[in-house]
Amino acid sequence: MVIRLLILLLLLAAPARAEDSLRLVLPEGRPVVGEMIRLTVRGEYDGFIALEDMTFPDSAAYDWMQLLPDDWRDERVNGVQRRVFERQIAIFPRKPGNLVIGPVSHHLTKAEGATRREMVVEAPPVTIAIGPYPAPGLPLVARNLKVTDELSDDPAHIRDDQTIHRRITITAENTMAHLLPPRPDLREKWLISFTSPEKRETRLTEKGPLAFVEWEWSLRPITGEQGTLPPIRFSWFDLAKREMRGSITQPVIFGYGQLGANIGGSTGPVSRWSLIGVVAAGAALALGLALRGQGLRVPDWRRWLPNPHSGALRKAAAEGDLLELRRVALEYAGHEKRFGRAVDPAPLRRLDASIFAAEGNDLDRAVFVRELSGR
Repeated sequence: MVIRLLILLLLLAAPARAEDSLRLVLPEGRPVVGEMIRLTVRGEYDGFIALEDMTFPDSAAYDWMQLLPDDWRDERVNGVQRRVFERQIAIFPRKPGNLVIGPVSHHLTKAEGATRREMVVEAPPVTIAIGPYPAPGLPLVARNLKVTDELSDDPAHIRDDQTIHRRITITAENTMAHLLPPRPDLREKWLISFTSPEKRETRLTEKGPLAFVEWEWSLRPITGEQGTLPPIRFSWFDLAKREMRGSITQPVIFGYGQLGANIGGSTGPVSRWSLIGVVAAGAALALGLALRGQGLRVPDWRRWLPNPHSGALRKAAAEGDLLELRRVALEYAGHEKRFGRAVDPAPLRRLDASIFAAEGNDLDRAVFVRELSGR
């Protein structure tokens, strides 16, 4: 009788066997759309775990990424030795409202002597309220966002044949690369520009994700007038101050020394054939207007006249000034299109590529003129 009582007391004094458990742990606070939420998936198990597999669920309501490798350790929980599992997940909500995360299932294979036992432990879903992004436009929520704007040379003292390379870089903590702004558009009538492939990536650091994007342009003015690229503004929600902030690049002013004739200036002496073409076009126009005044409908005879820019096109090709050649070629192509004649764009693309060639150019100017004029 005494022995049975002792055994009963020992059983009552021994800690109860804890069940395996898995749960999702969310931080306190009310995040906004696009803000990183650090979620912890925590499991507490007993026994020896030989194999395990857990896949975090995708959702149209959020983006996510794993921040650190899984952490397995032994830990005493409520006086009981447990095998603890933790996975750190960053959640980026895409819209306001109640965000539901989960459920999450952890597939385990436990070793019990020579046998293996498979089981699934599930964490119930959790809900967190997401506030709206506090500004119009695409949401960008970050910490320590930095914008750098670099130029290869001083554009205020650009040479006639010089190309300026511009590089804008954005880095931001606690966000993902695809949430950074799209590439700005640097189009101006007085400027031709080529864009290099965009570099965009998310880098994992000890502080969390670091988003990075880099844009590069090759810029060259095509007129003799001063031009200015306006400032570019980037706005984001600052996680440290919980308020909207902005970063503005400086305007880029292009100045010239002795740049060739501008678009509004003279192209030099025109050829005899160009003058003939202009005079003939004027005569045809006068005749057409006179006939229309008499109530007659006549065709536009100018479409059969030579292109008045043909002579200037051949002259620019012979002189070898590619910028002047491009200007005249655009005038030639514009005249052809106005009268319904097709122009092959391929020669113009090859001309632009030659203008920006790093080492010389291999453009055959005579072939360029023949192809552009369809001969």
